[in-house]
Amino acid sequence: MSGQVVSPSSAQCENCHARRHGPCASLPAASLARFAEAARPVDYPAGHCFWDEDGRVNFVGILKTGYLRMLRYTADGRRQIMALVGPGDIVGEGFRPVAGYRLEASTPATMCRFEPAVFERLLEREPELRRAVCRDYLDQLDGLRRTTWSLGVQSPRERLCAFLSLSCRTMPFAPSPKGGGLLTLELPRADIADLLGTTKETISRLTHRLQSSGLLRIRDPRRFFIPDLARLERAGGLNPPQTARVKAAQPQRCEA
Repeated sequence: MSGQVVSPSSAQCENCHARRHGPCASLPAASLARFAEAARPVDYPAGHCFWDEDGRVNFVGILKTGYLRMLRYTADGRRQIMALVGPGDIVGEGFRPVAGYRLEASTPATMCRFEPAVFERLLEREPELRRAVCRDYLDQLDGLRRTTWSLGVQSPRERLCAFLSLSCRTMPFAPSPKGGGLLTLELPRADIADLLGTTKETISRLTHRLQSSGLLRIRDPRRFFIPDLARLERAGGLNPPQTARVKAAQPQRCEA
């Protein structure tokens, strides 16, 4: 471990963003207190590698702040980000290491770390924690399925609209009294491009086209005002029209 250990405190737990997401969000107070007592908060700089392509890891953690990227490099040096880990997500146990993949800090990050044996004992003693961990596994699996589907069938424009829509749920989003809200992207643009299977230049062109079509207004390279979130979701395929659902649900007649 090469991060900086910080001293845990009750104030850190009270104000922790991860308490609203992932396993910590659903634990009763007594279980959460025992869970927090066993944790060691550690700070990591952007670019820190948690595990490399050999797939070895010896810890379990809950991400408190920041974002991590799970990625793989090709033989000629190109990379594809397969998934993002955000506040509240399990690291190590939920994203079980697989040979050929890396996990790196996309931004500065803080994690509550547990020794694997300690985490296993907590799982045995805390049934609420076991259920919360299972739910987090399913959420992470759904995210991987969505990434696979998006890269396979969506256009870069649709992928960007979906990414911005989902980011309104996980990144700083300030609702406006008149509707919509201001989204602040906390990821480097290069990581967004690699996650969406495109380039930084394409991301820049697409955001200006989305502004021209009224789907967003650019405040600066990291902040976008979203006037109609439902419209953006439809543009990203997250909320397709009812007619499309009905058409997709029609059974296919098999020829004899």
